[in-house]
Parts: sequence; C-alpha cells; structure tokens
Amino acid sequence: MSTMGKLQIMLLFLVAVFSGCSETDERAYVGKNSIYIRTEGDPVILAMDDEPLKATLMLIRAYDKDVSFEIDVKYLTEGAEDLVTVNPAIVTIPAGEKSVDFEIISNKKGVVADKVQLEIGVKYPLPEADMGRVEEVLRVVVKPYMEAEDLTEEQQALLEGYKAKGLDLSKWIGVIPVKVSVEVPPTDGLESLINGMKKVYTGKTVITLSEDATAEQPILKMTNNPMGLKEFMYDMLRKETVENDMFWYYDPGEGEINPYMAMMELIGLSKTSLETFEMTLDNIRVDFSNNGVSNVEFLGERPDIWDETELVTVVPFAYNYSAWNRLKELLDAGDNELAQEYVNYGATLDPTHYLFYSGIDEDYWEDGNWMEPQGVLTGNKLTFQFNFDHYSAGGYSIIRVEYTLSE
Repeated sequence: MSTMGKLQIMLLFLVAVFSGCSETDERAYVGKNSIYIRTEGDPVILAMDDEPLKATLMLIRAYDKDVSFEIDVKYLTEGAEDLVTVNPAIVTIPAGEKSVDFEIISNKKGVVADKVQLEIGVKYPLPEADMGRVEEVLRVVVKPYMEAEDLTEEQQALLEGYKAKGLDLSKWIGVIPVKVSVEVPPTDGLESLINGMKKVYTGKTVITLSEDATAEQPILKMTNNPMGLKEFMYDMLRKETVENDMFWYYDPGEGEINPYMAMMELIGLSKTSLETFEMTLDNIRVDFSNNGVSNVEFLGERPDIWDETELVTVVPFAYNYSAWNRLKELLDAGDNELAQEYVNYGATLDPTHYLFYSGIDEDYWEDGNWMEPQGVLTGNKLTFQFNFDHYSAGGYSIIRVEYTLSE
C-alpha cells in the first residue's frame, strides 16, 4: 500500500478528533429534522422500460404522528418534461417511522434521444416547523433503451466456435441483470463514511464480445454499468472530492488560497453542477469450461499514483468523468499554470487517483477483509468477488457481484 504524506496523516487525525467530539445519540437528537431521498439501485430509468426505480424518503427523527410529503420532480435538462411519474405523488411516513418508499416510473414517451437528468425532491413548505432543508435529493438519469452492441460477422463466428468447444457465451451477450453487495469499512478520513457503509445495488450491464477476443481466448467487455458498480464508484468519487466537506472546503486563512475550491471554480464544478460519469471494463478473460465451470480472469495493472514506475493490480475500469475531462483539457494544453499548480497540490479529479488506491491481488492492508479475487461462470450465473479501496480508506471494502440469466 502507498504511504500517505505527513499532511494527510495530520488531517486524518483532525477528522478523527472532530468526529469523536460530534457523536450524538439519535434518540436524544433535537435539532433540525433533515430529509434524505435515496435509491438502492443505479439511479437510471430506461425511457421505454416498465421497470420502476425504487426510492426512499428518510428522516433523521421519527414523529408521533403521520407526516406527508408531496414529491417534486425537477427537470435539469433543458426542454425535457413529463418523462416520469412518481407513485404515489404524496407519500406518508407513519407515526413512529422514519422512512417511506415510492417509485419513479417512465411515462414511455420514447422521445429520449440522449440522456435527461432530473432531480427528485419534495415540495415546500415542509409539513413540520422543525424540519430543516432537504439534505440529499435524488439525481436520476432517463436514458434511451439500453441495447447490446451489434456484433461483427467475425465476432459471431467466434461465438459459434466457442459454443462448439462447450462454452456458450452468446447468452451472455446483451443487457444482463446484476446484483451487487458492497461492504465499506469505517473510514475516519471521510466524514460521510465514519460508520462505514453496507449497500446492495441492482441494475443491468451491457456485455459484448471484446475486440481482442480470439478463437483461443474468449474475452468479454462490459460497456455500460460494468460489474453493476457505476453508481457506487461515482458515489465514492464524489465523497472523496466534491462532497468532501472537511478536506476540500477548508478556510485557508486571509490572503491564502484553497486549491481545491480554486480548481472547482476554474472548471465550473460544484456539488450541484450537472456532470456525467461512465465506466467500461474490457479484457474479461473466460476459460473454456471444465465440467461446466469456467474460470474468469478480470484483473489488470495500472501505475501507482505515487510512483508511476510501479504497477498495482486492480479491476482496470476505464472511467469517463466530465469534470476530470475539463480539468485534463487545461492540463494537456499546457498553458494554464493555475490548473497545474492546483493539481500539483493534490486538487485532482482523476478517478484513478481515488478509486482502487491499493492493489487487490495481495493483502496490502492486512485488515482481515482481503479475499482472493475470483470470477466464475457456471450455468446461468456469472459471479465475481474482489476487494476495493479508495484514497481515504481505512481498509479493504468487500464487493460481490452476481449476474443471473432467466431460466
């Protein structure tokens, strides 16, 4: 594992001190009752899909009576309107409870040429005087129907060849349902993860045959929501950067500059700016089956962020993040000294700087969470298990992925 600098260690110590001093007993909490709206799955709705997006409205503290909210849909993409319906439009949290579920359903207008961003919140005024603002709205993307990529004649011939050898990958080409469980250990370096996080994601992944596949080596590529982890990875990236209130928004003192905030201003980035984040994963190598079981190799190498002459073994996702693209464009042009200065200080948005901080092929953390990376294809199931860590992590996260074909 890479060694942190003295400054980061000192900052982590300060976070631990302040977080320890700010612990509160929820039962005794009497401050503003904030509102959060979240989803367990990928916050994406396919324009022509019948499957609803399930969401939850949550409070910090329960009331001794029923409390109702009218859900608000705000379209952030210019010209978009009436693409979804919320059911029910008015949700009620029963007395003594702190949450209520609802669904967001596509109106199936079929006119979405490109993705549309919208925001799910609640309408004001809020029903109780002691309620604070909506601390967390739900950003949702409405996309054209997720489709598998067309295969070339050469790729189709490869699939037929694999099938003749006992490996039928054709049924794994397309839009495949996925379920992911993630366990993130407590992270003193991030206020939002001080207590860790356990979450289950459901969604779909577009899988195709890689351009690098050969007759001797079947290789798959995930071109949309690889491993079902797009939402999780983007969430972790935001927690490390634009939502990192303590490290990124500190007061530098009179006459000094906070390079993180200066960088964000330079490229027009904020917590609410409309950004895009996409991932792909290539070079998923599938062995020919042995008694109906195929081993699947999916790890790769990338340079260590602290020493590019060293390589670390990770799941080699390729990231496409709009905010990083804008910053990188300034860096590549070579004529913006401020951009380079901010990045030299550490104010970067490169996803590879924050995601998969350490290698996962060996137990670098020695925290008891490491497990052997593994991929297995058998029957109608394709499963993966591997570790993950991030820039401020205190140990390995545990990720388990399961793709299941319908019978």
